[in-house]
Amino acid sequence: MLQFHNILRSKLGRYLTINMVALLVYLGLIWITIETLMLNAMEAILWPAAGWSLVVLIWWGGKCWPGIVLGALFSNYWLTGHYGYLGFIRTLGTLLEAGAGWWMLKRIGFSPALARLKDVLGLAILAGALSSLINSTITPIALLIAGEIKPDTLIDIWVTWWLGDTIGVLLLAPVLLTWAHRFRIKYQQTRDLQESTGNYWSWLLPESWEILKNPKQQLWLPKLFSYLEITIWFLLFSALNWFVFCSRTRVLTIHYPLEYLPFPLLVWASLRFGQRGTAIAHLLTATFAVWGVLRGSGPFMNNLNENPQVFSLQAFILVMTVTGLFLAGAVEERQTVEASLRSGEASLATAQRIAKLGHWELDIPQLTCTWSDQLYRIFGVNPQQVTPSIDSLMQYIHHQDRPRVENAISQAISEQIPYSIDYRIARPDGQERFVVEQAIVTPTHITSTVQDITERKRAEIALRASEERFSRVFKASPIGISITTVEEGRFVDVNDSFLQQLGWSREQVIDRTFEDLEMWDAEQINPILQRITNGDRLSNLTVQVRHKSGAIRDWLIAIEPIQLENTPCLLILASDITEHKQAEELRRAKEAAEQANQAKSLFLANMSHELRTPLNAILGYSELLQEDAEDLGQDDWVADLKNIHVAGQHLLTLISDILDFSKIEAGRMNFHLEKCQINTLLWEVETTIAPLADKNHNQFTLEVAPGLDLMYTDLTKVRQSLLNLLSNACKFTEQGQVTLRVWKQLIPATDLPDLPVYHSLESPEEELSEIPFIFFQVQDHGIGMNERQIATVFSPFTQADESTTRKYGGTGLGLSITHKLCQMMGGDLWVESELNKGSTFTMRLPQYMYQGQNQT
Repeated sequence: MLQFHNILRSKLGRYLTINMVALLVYLGLIWITIETLMLNAMEAILWPAAGWSLVVLIWWGGKCWPGIVLGALFSNYWLTGHYGYLGFIRTLGTLLEAGAGWWMLKRIGFSPALARLKDVLGLAILAGALSSLINSTITPIALLIAGEIKPDTLIDIWVTWWLGDTIGVLLLAPVLLTWAHRFRIKYQQTRDLQESTGNYWSWLLPESWEILKNPKQQLWLPKLFSYLEITIWFLLFSALNWFVFCSRTRVLTIHYPLEYLPFPLLVWASLRFGQRGTAIAHLLTATFAVWGVLRGSGPFMNNLNENPQVFSLQAFILVMTVTGLFLAGAVEERQTVEASLRSGEASLATAQRIAKLGHWELDIPQLTCTWSDQLYRIFGVNPQQVTPSIDSLMQYIHHQDRPRVENAISQAISEQIPYSIDYRIARPDGQERFVVEQAIVTPTHITSTVQDITERKRAEIALRASEERFSRVFKASPIGISITTVEEGRFVDVNDSFLQQLGWSREQVIDRTFEDLEMWDAEQINPILQRITNGDRLSNLTVQVRHKSGAIRDWLIAIEPIQLENTPCLLILASDITEHKQAEELRRAKEAAEQANQAKSLFLANMSHELRTPLNAILGYSELLQEDAEDLGQDDWVADLKNIHVAGQHLLTLISDILDFSKIEAGRMNFHLEKCQINTLLWEVETTIAPLADKNHNQFTLEVAPGLDLMYTDLTKVRQSLLNLLSNACKFTEQGQVTLRVWKQLIPATDLPDLPVYHSLESPEEELSEIPFIFFQVQDHGIGMNERQIATVFSPFTQADESTTRKYGGTGLGLSITHKLCQMMGGDLWVESELNKGSTFTMRLPQYMYQGQNQT
């Protein structure tokens, strides 16, 4: 059983089932036709099989043609008792007739519901009148050629066949198509409910039965009256048809033509029951009319010879079906339009309620005004209490906005100018609402819509207030805030704090990208952007940002993705923590330095006590022994004692350098300021350095610019610095030139932001805009330095390399001490050098040293 069910559900099973149903129903209709509707071997009152063939193609398409062909072949054999070419021609005519009707209906978009006049026209003209000509023409001609009929009967047979096929289509097809269409729609609507409840046959029940099973529904009474009306109509219609077409008593007593007496009830069915009821009425009327002919009674029987008037019967049935179908189609089409209009009006009213949108219309020539229901709701008034007019409209407009609205409406009436205007309304309950009105104007009418936008207006006001608060916070925030696009990193807006931290102006930042400003390197920003793309929110992130000046600053940032006018953007909060970070580093360095300083102080104290005391004793005894050796004439000892004295002096100098450097590092270097002659200072330096220059066969040259007189400075420190530079030049140069150049130069105070404010010596209250500096430049043609050596030349305990230390000796503190002394005195020291070509050291000192500047 299950296997048979699966076969039926298969594609082949459905195909065979459809064709079998088509064949069996076709044969059943042929049997009915032969038994009741045949006038003779060649003619029938109507041919219902033609209608069934068309319905089969409309329902199941061209795949059911075998059922139609087999039905036509069997019916031909049934009628004639043999097959042959005439049977083949009749079968072909049947198939072509049904196929042509189906094809033409498909071309016009035919609907089986017959709810449009287009569908009724298509069925009546294309499928009924035109396609029926095919079989009614082909088959009689073939019969005439074969000698089966006489030429004088050809026209009668052709008309009878054509009317029979046409009536068969117009009687049977509407009944099957409309009711099947109704069952299909009802089945589709209830299929989901059936699957959930398991009741697979409830869709076959009439709607009124379902209502009667649930009397709590409010629609049961109208449905009950509807079916009561159908029952009364059916009884009256059946009785009237029996009386007109089947009653023999009427034939004997009434001699008037009454065949069109059922037409009022047919009109009733068309107006009240639609195409389904009309199709049933047609079928009932045709059945009674044919039954009457078969009984030998009715208006279609010739009273003289009792022969049926077939043509009149066919004409009656044709006129009845066409009239009823067209009337029912027109009624259903109008009802559909009215239902669509009502649905549209209901949807419009619903949409207006949802959108809070009302409208009013003014007939300008008649000065009559109409309001929509929603407009009454917007104004908060009862429609029974207000007469629609422009004056009534003005009563509910806020008095401050009323002149603008009156002016707009006046211009619309007089000059036909459309308008769009926002205003306030004052409702009777005291509420104040915001509305927007838009009007279109024609020469005869003004149609205007009024929409309540109170919530939107209040939201806009709140949004503006929020934006204003955000703008104030944005501008006044001490934290740098910027908004950039995600895609390009382009700045949309920045606040002043962000600009101050970055060093750029607003005009230089807005609409430029990170890359344009070179804020940060790609390897730093790309991972951040990737995390944002992944949906991460970043906070407390430390990054390094390049300042406009090129300095690298440390920022603490937080990044939040936002939407700005549907554009993905980034809100960046930034705080410059460079000073804080440096302060933290300095604090840690200070703690370490304090610990180291304690150890160094202890070391220096021990060194000062343990080294200076023995060295002073060695130097003193070497001088005494040298004098005694000279007195005793021991010349050999004198040279050795001199070497001892020179070595001890050198060692004492080294220790003194270390102690001086320690004082500088500890910030305990004191300066003794005094006025001194520059020329005198240079003479002392030249006198001291000349022996050192001669030692390496160097030529020392002094170049002094004119106009140099006094300096107010620490003479000892200046002399020490010059001697350090010159002694190095003489030491690292052999048989070369050593030059000391001295000149004076004024430097603007704005170029020296790290120096204190200088005052004039003649007028202490006057601030100097230009500060005089004395430049000391020492140039030699010695061994020189490379770039790496230049970078570390002022670092303590550093010389060019180990070979330099072994060859020339020294602690590597001289230049470091000189550099720091220059800076402590408000000046600077820098070097220019080239390997194997010599070096140039330039020392810049203020001519008048600041009084309080005695340490860094």
